[in-house]
Amino acid sequence: MDLIAISAMAVALVALGAWLVVLLRRGRRAQHRFEILGEVAAASEAAGTLEETFAAICDVIVPELADFCAIDVIEGDRPRRAAVRVAPGADPKVELGLLEREPSVPERMVDGDDGDSLNPRFIERMSEAQLRELAHDDADLEFLRGMGVRSAITLALQARGQVKGALTFGVAWSGRHYSRDDARFAWILSGRVALALDNSGLFSDLERAERARAEIAETLQHGLLPPPLPHLPGWSLAAMYRPAGAENEVGGDFYDAFRVSGGWMLVIGDVTGRGAEAASITALARYTLRTAAVLTNDPEVALATLNRALLSRGSTALCSVAALALSEDPRQPVRIAVAGHPPPLLVDGEAVLEVAASDPVLGAFPDVEWGIESRTIEPGQQLVLVTDGVIEAAGEQGRFGEERMRAELAGAANPARAVQRLEGALNAFTDGALDDDAAILVVARSAAERPAAVAQSPRPSPGRAVDDAYEALIGRLFHAFNQRDAVAMVALCAPEMEFLTVTGGEAGHDAPYRGPDGLREYLADVERIWEALLITPGTVERRGDRLLACGRVYVRSRELGIRDMPVAWIWQVQDGLFVRGEVFVDPAEAMARFDGVLA
Repeated sequence: MDLIAISAMAVALVALGAWLVVLLRRGRRAQHRFEILGEVAAASEAAGTLEETFAAICDVIVPELADFCAIDVIEGDRPRRAAVRVAPGADPKVELGLLEREPSVPERMVDGDDGDSLNPRFIERMSEAQLRELAHDDADLEFLRGMGVRSAITLALQARGQVKGALTFGVAWSGRHYSRDDARFAWILSGRVALALDNSGLFSDLERAERARAEIAETLQHGLLPPPLPHLPGWSLAAMYRPAGAENEVGGDFYDAFRVSGGWMLVIGDVTGRGAEAASITALARYTLRTAAVLTNDPEVALATLNRALLSRGSTALCSVAALALSEDPRQPVRIAVAGHPPPLLVDGEAVLEVAASDPVLGAFPDVEWGIESRTIEPGQQLVLVTDGVIEAAGEQGRFGEERMRAELAGAANPARAVQRLEGALNAFTDGALDDDAAILVVARSAAERPAAVAQSPRPSPGRAVDDAYEALIGRLFHAFNQRDAVAMVALCAPEMEFLTVTGGEAGHDAPYRGPDGLREYLADVERIWEALLITPGTVERRGDRLLACGRVYVRSRELGIRDMPVAWIWQVQDGLFVRGEVFVDPAEAMARFDGVLA
């Protein structure tokens, strides 16, 4: 290789290295900015009065983003200074001077009567002429000169369609400068501060509109509850959704599963905020992801489409999503894309490992790419997806955390067990009081054969034939239950029939339900505990007068949330009537009991 070629290659390698460094820095900066947005949201929720809220927000902005920060509230036709914060290194008189001086809010923001009122004032490099324009008099000009301001940004704080304040921050003694990208992020940040202003109760004249919006939000939220998961041949699914409180059926967490070309798409996500805004973004996220995925069967395209949709709204809403593309052939790799979401976990016996990196969150930055990881799911392995309401759940011992979550998932035999163990541990850790919505979605390959302990048990092959008449009998029973038709259920059961449901807990029943009166009592208990309980029947196997029915159960209540997972029943039938039934929340346990492996 000649010297020119070697030199060219060296230059290319240096350029590639520089490019990688730039990408790494951008990724770190994006992650840091997302953390700042989360800290601002947390400060807004934790504080009390409007002034306390603004002071807490200023503490986040300074010194991370600025050397000084001021928040002004517009009252009538004049701005009033509500909060100021100054970073170390300034003259001691600067903070007091900023607090006492009349705000230099652009008149167009104060007037708020034209389309220009929301445009930020961005001063990339402060000049003497700009200082004179900002100053109110000679003394004020000397004060501003003494600060040594290098860059500054002022943004309108819009609440419910009106400019109600302004956020100003700048850099001076730290030697930093703001870029156009910083101004874009400042605009996103101002939306967070505006939300705090909106939530402060400052605008009593809009209480009637707020009540109307709350009614609309409740209707919208109820329509956004996760629907029953579809049947995915070759795959086993289980899911759980718990709202943070009985008064908030839906926050920003969601999961979904739907058909796409050649397979299925599973998504789980988390939208910032709560209430009507979160519900509207949740609706946008779910249906945008569905539409893009159905058209392309590409998780990356689905994420990019939602990112553009969020940015086009001009709001500050962010959405984290993890998406899985499953093939109709479970032996094919699962394609995984993650945008600002906790990475999926692969449970393989006692081992619990992350299987994909998390790329930038949706709705924050344009021109972002999301990588696709491919992972083959072997028999016995599971992919577990959770929202950060699980990891960040607070209890007396601190936060639930990733380590505790992994410990609970280790050794879980199937999706139903994984959800049950994680939900049970979360409930115990928080004493049943979640401070954020939580969702869990687990997927695994359906075993083509029985589990090892069951598959090895001997059985005569004629006992494995599915009898269409018995399958139809099971179908009639489950249909009558879904219709809450007590008359039809009693007609299908022997007078001495007994049914043993899940025992223990608020949703359980320790003693069997017996006879017609027991069946009516069972239906009454179902109506009392659950707003919805739907059985989807699956396969039926017969051995003598015993039937093993496998299917799914979707249950929903305001207090207990939503669970959607595989369930199995063992029924005893004589003369075409059910004489005994028992339900199992773990189908593997039912299969083992049916085969006589368990006593």
